[in-house]
Order: sequence, then structure tokens, then C-alpha cells
Amino acid sequence: MPRLAELSRALGHDLRPVSAGPLPDRVVTGVHVSELTDPTPYLEGGELLLTTGMGLTGQAAQARSYTARLAEKGIAALGLGLGPIYREVPAVLAEACEAAGLPLLVVPDPTPFLLVARTYWSLLAEAGQEEADATLGAHRELVRAAAGPDPVSAVVRTLAGAVEGWAARLTPQGHIVEVWPPERRRVARQIAGVLARLRAAGPHSSATLPIDGDDVVVQPLSAQGRLTGFVAIGCPPPMRARDRQLVLAACSLLALRDERGRSHGRAARAARDAVARLLLLGYCDAARALAADLGMPAPPSRLRVLAVAGAAAAGSDLLDALEQTLPRGHGRILAAAGPGELWMLLADRNRPAVQAVVADFVAAGAPAARAVLSRELAVRDLALHLPALRAALARADGGSVRDLAADGRPSAGSPDLEPLLSYARADLVGAVVAYLRHRGRWEDAARELSVHRNTLRHRIGTAAKVLGADLDDPDVASTVWLRLRERGLA
Repeated sequence: MPRLAELSRALGHDLRPVSAGPLPDRVVTGVHVSELTDPTPYLEGGELLLTTGMGLTGQAAQARSYTARLAEKGIAALGLGLGPIYREVPAVLAEACEAAGLPLLVVPDPTPFLLVARTYWSLLAEAGQEEADATLGAHRELVRAAAGPDPVSAVVRTLAGAVEGWAARLTPQGHIVEVWPPERRRVARQIAGVLARLRAAGPHSSATLPIDGDDVVVQPLSAQGRLTGFVAIGCPPPMRARDRQLVLAACSLLALRDERGRSHGRAARAARDAVARLLLLGYCDAARALAADLGMPAPPSRLRVLAVAGAAAAGSDLLDALEQTLPRGHGRILAAAGPGELWMLLADRNRPAVQAVVADFVAAGAPAARAVLSRELAVRDLALHLPALRAALARADGGSVRDLAADGRPSAGSPDLEPLLSYARADLVGAVVAYLRHRGRWEDAARELSVHRNTLRHRIGTAAKVLGADLDDPDVASTVWLRLRERGLA
């Protein structure tokens, strides 16, 4: 809308201020003509009120009462038309306006009030066209950003510039995927409480709230009735209608891009699932060959396994959130999904971010959801550790993420290794290590030790008696292997 000084400049001598100095920076919401001594019931505030002064008596008390009512209503300014009633501005009116803080302007004779009104509406139409052009331009920039190679970052930056404030993209749990400018990250974190209420309300609920002097709007992202994240913007008040339209447009573009990304990414996720399954089953060479054929990076030689069970592992929500949260350049997660379970193979650089997101999902899905994080393992030994990890996952408390490397607790029923380590009549330790490494394949283990398989059978039988445990039991085998590795023997 036009401002008071802008309207005065456009009319020049036909609408000039009585007092010297600049006019206050006020928005003019309309031009109204009235000769009533109390026109306030017919005003909303923000208007330029034009009068010939017919209702003024010339008394100071009446002028003070008149201007005080106008100022209290929030009138932008008073315009006095000279000629019909007054040839010059009455001193009592000028003093009353100054006392009330009400700008007083003059419409000289013979300028008609209609000229002031027409000029106002002309400026309003120009402003509306500029606003429409700016909004259309911002929409075009958002579309261009969404079509680029890094759509989330580009859309967030474009949106922040368009609303002249800040913008952020967040996961359903409130983790910040992108924020611009970066120094507003602290402000973006403050909307976590609002997100909890919006998650409970469903994928079509938005919120508006003040944060650190900004008007903030939080809008959900959804796909097929499922909440996939949030977009938030903040700008100095009052927030314009076009800003709300822009955040809706950004949400639509990001949701569309997310859906396309999921469609294109299903094959890639299935490929990573296949590689992860091969590694978990112990077929390391086949997993590496498949990864190379698919153009994927070779699996690392050592990694940690994060197993999730229960509500948090259902569907693809957890993997979606993880892939959004990982820093760019960290690649995708090798993960194998099963009925009610998700097994992720993590490089060390990804572990902290993944563990934080999984903790949120598990807490939200408690008491059924739970997770277990293994120690760092050699890839070739994953299959051997799998039974023990399954057992640990089954024993984990609901709503918890148990880090086996941090808690230091031995597995239940783990045999005592000291009798085996102190056995001097034969190399039982070497026999057990080879037998477990080759997962019970006698020929392969005997070939590694350069002994006959019957010799190996005798040593394994002796080791089982010394340990008091069955090495063909997967739980026992995995725990024995882990304890041998802790001592540097395997």
C-alpha cells in the first residue's frame, strides 16, 4: 500500500504538510472524506481523512478533542481542504494536531478532494502490480531452484531471500536438513515443541508463532498422506500474504521432488539392500563384486552394525529421515530391511548422525521399538556376529539404543576363555579361531592350519569340553569369537 510521504510526493503542491520536516513513515489504507465532528465510527484506521473543516468551531478545546479521537483511531493523517471554510490553517488545529501526533496536510484551493483519491488509487494499483510481479518472479525462482541438482538447498536459499528473512527444511522429528542463512540455525531449533504438536495433528496442520521478534510459519511436507518433513520461514512482522503463498509453493515443489526422488531411488535402495544382505550373510566377495557392477563404492573393511526392531523399523520413514540428515558427500547407507527389522552397516563418520536420528525414532516408537549398535567389526566377520547381535536386540529394553561398545557387558552365557587359553597340549586357540572364521567348514579350516580335518575335529572336540560349550551353537560361537578378538587372538 502507498505510504503517506509517497502520496504527498506524487501530488506535490496539491497535498503538502503544514509542518516542516519529513512526514512519518505511515501506510495509508484509504482516503476518506468527512465533515462529521466524530467520523471515527466510520473509519478503520490508517486512512487519510480529508475535511474542509465545516465541523470545526475554531475553539481550542474542540480541536483538541477532535484530533485526539482521530489519533486514537490510528488515522494516518488529516488533510484540510482550504477555500470553502478556511483560507488558511487555523492555529488551534495545527497545535492540536501536533499535540496529538497527527500529521496535518493541506489541500489548497482549488484542488478537488477527488484528485487526492484518484492519485491514491493509482499508486495502490501500481503497488499491486509490483507486488504481483515480485510474487510471480519469486515463484519462478523457486521452480528453477527445485529443478536444479541440489533442490533442497537451492529452494531454502531462494525462499529465505524471497521472504526477506530465513528459511529451513526439517525432518519429521525436527532435525535441520538445511537452513539459510546458516546463523539462523539456533532460531530454527526453537520450533521443536511446535513440531511435536503438528506431528500429533497430522500431515495437513500448520502453525504460526513469534520467535525472536520474527513471525514464523511452519508448514508440513507430506506424500500420499504421510508426513515427510517440515518447511519453516521467519521474517520481521507483519508477515505478508505473499510470504505465506511462497512457503506453500516451496512445500509443493519439495514434496514433488521428494516423491520423484523416492521413485528414482527405489532401485538404488534395493541395490544397497542386496549388498548389505550379502555382507551380513558372509558373502563379502560377492558383495564387493555386486557393488562394483552397480557403480557403488566398495564396502569398508571395518564398520558397525546398527540393528533396529519394532515400530521404528517399519516402512521407509527411518531410511528417508537418515538420508535427509546425512551431510552431503557422505554417501548412502547400506541397509537391509526385514519384517519388523532394519540392519544398517555404518562407516564411522556416519555413526553419530545416524545414531541420533535412530534414537528419536526409537523413543517415538517405544515400548515396542529398540535398537542395538555393535562394536566395530571386520566386514568378513559380520555373519559370525549376527546371531549374538540378534540376541542382544531381542534382550534390549524398549525405547532404548544399546551401544555394545560403550556398555561393556558380556553376553549372557558367555563361556570362560581361561581354560582354553591355558591349555598347553595342543593349539586349541588356533583351531577354534580357524573353525569359527570359516563358520564350521572343516576342509577350509584344516587347510588354513595345514592339518588333517580329523586332527581339527579332535581339537575342536577338546576345545568344546574345555570351554564347556557347544561351538556349533551360533550364540556361543559369536560370543567366543568376540572375546577372542577383544584379546587380539582373532
